[in-house]
This record gives sequence, C-alpha cells and structure tokens, in this order.
Amino acid sequence: MSAIKQNWHSSAHEAKVEKFYSSGVEKYGEFHGGYLNFGLWEKDIQNYIQAAENLILTLGKMGKLTPHSRLLDVACGMGSQDIFLHKHFGCVIEAVDVTWKHVQKTSSRISHENLGAYITVRHGTATQLPFPPGSFTHVLSIEGPEHFQTREDFFNEANRVLGQNGVICLADFILKREPRNLPEKALVEITRRLWQVPKENYDTPESYQKKLERSGFKNILIQERGEQTIVGYYFEQKRKEIRTELQKIRGAFVTWGSLCIDYMTYKAFKDGLIEYILVRAEKA
Repeated sequence: MSAIKQNWHSSAHEAKVEKFYSSGVEKYGEFHGGYLNFGLWEKDIQNYIQAAENLILTLGKMGKLTPHSRLLDVACGMGSQDIFLHKHFGCVIEAVDVTWKHVQKTSSRISHENLGAYITVRHGTATQLPFPPGSFTHVLSIEGPEHFQTREDFFNEANRVLGQNGVICLADFILKREPRNLPEKALVEITRRLWQVPKENYDTPESYQKKLERSGFKNILIQERGEQTIVGYYFEQKRKEIRTELQKIRGAFVTWGSLCIDYMTYKAFKDGLIEYILVRAEKA
C-alpha cells in the first residue's frame, strides 16, 4: 500500500514539526546510517551508528519483541530503525511519521530491502492513529513524544491501539526538575521553542508517570540515561567532520542552528534541568 500524504494546516503543530525535520532530507542518503536518534553511548561503543543501533536494540529488548510481535513505531524517522528492528527481532511493523519526506525515505528503504510484506509506513500524527483498538502487541516511539501535541494524547492513543498485555517502549526527554530562576527558565523555554516542543509536555518524572497511569498503563519503568545519550550525541555532532558533512546536506544555517539546539540541550542536562529517559509500561 502506498503512503498517502496528509496536508496539515500551516498553523497546525504537525506542520511546524514537519518543517523542522524536513530540511535536507533528500541529501541524507546513508549519512549516520539514516538514523536520527541520540544513540546510547555505553562502554565499547566506538561510533555513532553503533550507538544509534544500541539504543534501538535496548528498547527492543526492553519490550521483549519476538517474530510474533506486531509493532507500531510512531515517529519512525527515515525508516532505518524499523529495518533494524525487523532484522533483529523478526516483528511485523507499522510505522508512522509526521514528516512526509521521512515517509518517502522510509518507503524507499523498505522497497530496497524487499521488506514490504513486513514493514508498512504511513504519513500521520501520533495523536490520531489510523488503527482500530487492539491492533498491536507493542508501541514504540524513539525521541518523538516530546514533540507530540500532546504527549498525553499520544499515551491515550497508544493504549487504545494496544491489545491485552500490550507494551509501550519510549525514548524521551523530560524536565529533571522545575527551573529555579530566570536564566534557567529562559534556557528551557528557548530550547523548547526551537525544538518544537509543546509547553504541555513540560513533564518531570513524577508527572510523566502520572500521565501514563491516567492513560491506562501499569508496571511503569523509567530509566534516566542522559549521561549515555545527550553527552555522546552532543560531542558527536560538534566534531568538525560531522559539521562539514551536515552543511553539505542541510546548509550552514540549519547545521549551526541545530548545533545551537544540541548545545542548549547539553547545557540544560549538565545543569540538571533536563533528562533523557527510557520507558517501559504495560497496558493495564
């Protein structure tokens, strides 16, 4: 089935996120393996692709994916993670992304790998998933929920499309604590605006867990992994050779703007303001 392009109103949050992620997609090719995540920079990880695949593998293991799993991947990026997941766990995957150019890249990758019988991609929004109740055994989202309008609406939708004993696994960004002064508030607010994160998604670990519980999840596990994600990714992105390659792909303005966002994210983490989390929860 060919993906159908959705047309967001220019004022819609989805349109803003799509614009943010669309720059230079056509030229990405196999840069960084087509992965977009921060990576999980654990011991013995030597490069970005290893870190990116380590993050995906860790989430797949957290969810206990098997060839019998039916997985919904929300915010699938350019599809590399879904091909990786299918090859490692054998699961059937439905992928959704808000960025049409990502969907096109994903479709091309699926076709190139001859995996159309196992992976399908759609253009859509996380808060209005086009699937009947109980369609999936697992829902995954890697660094997507912070962008969703809202995160809690996505949790509700994820619970709806999960079947009995369904599992949700997430990689996400949250507030470690509330900002205490004007400079901290400014740092968080500027980063939020540049990164297209709705204010409703300002969540501490406590509010994050409460939202999952309200949405019908139990046995919630939240792991803080910022030191192994945010730090490694920032130093990867600031390497001169990476900046040079990204300028060819996205242009100088977007490349340096993105590095500015990465720096503010890194600084906010080091100041104890934000955290990167891995999450697993079960449908109640």
